[in-house]
Amino acid sequence: MFEFLRRSSPLWRHADFNRLWTAQILSAFGSRITRTAIPIVAVSVLMVTPWEAAVLSALSYAPYVLAGLFGGGFVERANKTRLMVMMDLVRFAIVIAAPVAWYFNLLSFPLLCVLAAGVGGASALFQNADVAILPRLVGKDHLVEANSRLQATESIAELTGPGAAGILIDLLTAPFAMVVDAFTFIWSAFWLWRIPKQTGQATEEAKGELVAQPSVWATLRADIVVGFFAIWRCRPMRAIIMGNFFWYIAAGFFFATLMVFLLRELHMSPSVIGVMISVGGFSALLGSLAARPLAKAVGYGPTIVLAFCLSVLGLLMLIPAAAFKEWALLFLVAQQFLGDFGIMIYTILAVSLQQKLLPEEELARANGFNQVVNGVGMTVAILIAGWVAETIGVSNTVMLGAGIAVLGIAPLLTPHLLGVKDEPADRNDMAALAAN
Repeated sequence: MFEFLRRSSPLWRHADFNRLWTAQILSAFGSRITRTAIPIVAVSVLMVTPWEAAVLSALSYAPYVLAGLFGGGFVERANKTRLMVMMDLVRFAIVIAAPVAWYFNLLSFPLLCVLAAGVGGASALFQNADVAILPRLVGKDHLVEANSRLQATESIAELTGPGAAGILIDLLTAPFAMVVDAFTFIWSAFWLWRIPKQTGQATEEAKGELVAQPSVWATLRADIVVGFFAIWRCRPMRAIIMGNFFWYIAAGFFFATLMVFLLRELHMSPSVIGVMISVGGFSALLGSLAARPLAKAVGYGPTIVLAFCLSVLGLLMLIPAAAFKEWALLFLVAQQFLGDFGIMIYTILAVSLQQKLLPEEELARANGFNQVVNGVGMTVAILIAGWVAETIGVSNTVMLGAGIAVLGIAPLLTPHLLGVKDEPADRNDMAALAAN
């Protein structure tokens, strides 16, 4: 039933894809430790205010806007595998700096903000290159299967990472727990370096566009225009990016207030928080297994819309969690289960659709435009949420953010997306989809 679990799948014999996958295994696990540890360091060690916690979260996502705006063309023309190795090494250096600074009593809120922004910027370039290289690595016929396996690994990391992070933080303190994450980037860099260099080389079309531009600023403008029109002329992708925008606004409220809400409003321990988040990892794993069978049974576009609705329903569980605090843990577990199940299916199918429909020489710039839209929605929402939390309280802000997620459903209810019943065979189908 689930092709990517069968040993007969061609991807099991695909050496370069397996190197990419092996690189991800420990790195995904370690990243959950730092993602859990940084806000706990801020709230419990540095005793930040809700506004400062929001600023810290915003600085983790704001680099995605800059990297997407100015880095899409750079990724397009760079050797993608070597760029990913470089970003792993950069992230190692940044993450290891936090526990070192804490050990020497140099860790401060401004320094933590700088570290969060640095990791965010390096991660944005890494993810763009990762998405852009996959179609060349496995071919368009195996994209959903490859994305499912990669996202399944992310789900397992989500299942085990936060729980392990909570235990490590309780035993070692949050800064020292980040050391584990730092060394997972070395693991990732080692395996990515083993992918042949020529696999990540830029296309001749992308290199030629650079030569044709008279200046750096002209190149940047051209990259932004290419990324915008790559998405906008493809109506299914246009609907998806508009839905994403509202979802990321809601997610901004969620990330800005969640740790303050859990630690201060509900008085949860890091271990309980880690176990609760791990429930989302289990449901996300189920989502990665169900994505392709559901798409075949219900239809590709309808499954994307249905999965988005499930993710929104998950966020709506935050409203009763904030209102009825004696039952909060039950609703938060439901939020993790429904939300992560839905968003995993949505992500796999939406990313695979983009990789299939867009030309290879435009894919990284389209990814960059996605990062700009999503990053702006997330960053602005986080900053607004921090101010709102100071004004009306954390619980009310959590409920407000959950309600915003509903607005993202409307842009997806378009025949251009709902009409995509079968998995598109190749990017030649883009014109037909856009014209329908």
